[in-house]
Amino acid sequence: MVRWGKFLQISKVFGIALVTGVAMWSMTPPALADLGFPDTVKFPGQIVIDAQQQLIKENLAEDEFASDATGTMTVRRGRHFQRWMTYKPAAGEPAPGYYNGTEERIFKAMQAPLLAAGWQLVQVNDNKDQFTMHLVRGGTDAWLAVKMDGPQAAVNVNVIESGEAAPALTLAPPAAKPEKVADKDDLPYLKPYPGSSRKGEGRGNGPLDVTRPGSGDEPALVGQGVVVRSYQGPTTLSKLQFVAEYRAALSKAGWQVTYPATDKEAADAAVVIAHYTRDGRDIWARLTYEFGANLSVSVVDLGAEDLAGKLDKDCHLPLYGVLFDFNKASLKPESEPLLTKVAALVTARPDLNAEIEGHTDNVGGDDYNMRLSDARAASVRTWLTQHGVAAARLTSHGYGKTRPVADNGTDQGRALNRRVEIVKLGCRR
Repeated sequence: MVRWGKFLQISKVFGIALVTGVAMWSMTPPALADLGFPDTVKFPGQIVIDAQQQLIKENLAEDEFASDATGTMTVRRGRHFQRWMTYKPAAGEPAPGYYNGTEERIFKAMQAPLLAAGWQLVQVNDNKDQFTMHLVRGGTDAWLAVKMDGPQAAVNVNVIESGEAAPALTLAPPAAKPEKVADKDDLPYLKPYPGSSRKGEGRGNGPLDVTRPGSGDEPALVGQGVVVRSYQGPTTLSKLQFVAEYRAALSKAGWQVTYPATDKEAADAAVVIAHYTRDGRDIWARLTYEFGANLSVSVVDLGAEDLAGKLDKDCHLPLYGVLFDFNKASLKPESEPLLTKVAALVTARPDLNAEIEGHTDNVGGDDYNMRLSDARAASVRTWLTQHGVAAARLTSHGYGKTRPVADNGTDQGRALNRRVEIVKLGCRR
């Protein structure tokens, strides 16, 4: 009986201990694993993963964080982690709702493990539904911002670990002569970002748009044979890293990056536009990043296009790649490689006499468009005669908006209509 009594007594003690343990677990859950975040970021047991919300994890990104108690925002740059998660109240805790202190309870629950891990509170707003913390420890400089929707029990955690990712991309310059590239092959001078997989490829007869986004410049179209490759990039590749690495690698390989031309432009860019003119090559490239690291590379190799064959076949040749300043007849420097090729073509054909035609879209008055198209045609003729073509073999004339080749109702159509052509005199098709 004594032994049995002791057993019951011990059982009761254990029972109390177990019940007490469960209560303590519910009221003060231990810090869990990182839930995909850096191991310096610890969460209380009430924070759980929402299966419908994916973790954003990028090797390089920028975001703003409060840098002092007044909420002054500062841009931080480095490895990026972000996720929406769910707050599950502990036993005995009120359900999330409006005006019942939900935000403050979430704030207090999250503070404990973060403070224990060495994070310092920088700023918290009056409602406790947003706060920022900072960690400096063992070479780590990290910023953490939390925003919550208390009634919905939704918690967004955003972390930047300061620092620059080591560049993973290198590019070889184009060869001295145009490469022969099958559709199944990657472009030898524009390799996909490391870790990418091919999604598709294609070719098109239209020109490539190399207009600088947001510049207000007249839309610029180049070439007539576009080669396209599309890829699925690594999930850790951000828009910022894509633009930064391609911009640097292209410049190192001898390309002129026309957009983004500055670090300020690069911070918001999702497109890289570049022009290669060394060794007699004339290549334009447009590289694009879309949400989810969907990547595309579009290229026009003007130096590889058969201008003479097209002129003989069609009797006229649009010179997409001859570019002008906005609403002016002054040629842009990027036009010279194509004009050099046209000059060589005409010089090599003593029997060829040609007219340089200027054309516009339908924006603006008839008289203005006629004068502009005539002046642009004359500018091209002047350039050619200054570079070895006998003046007697060339005439120039502007036709304004009277000879469109596309629908003036679209931006693309108007850009196609704004063009200069070389026309082979005496040729009829």
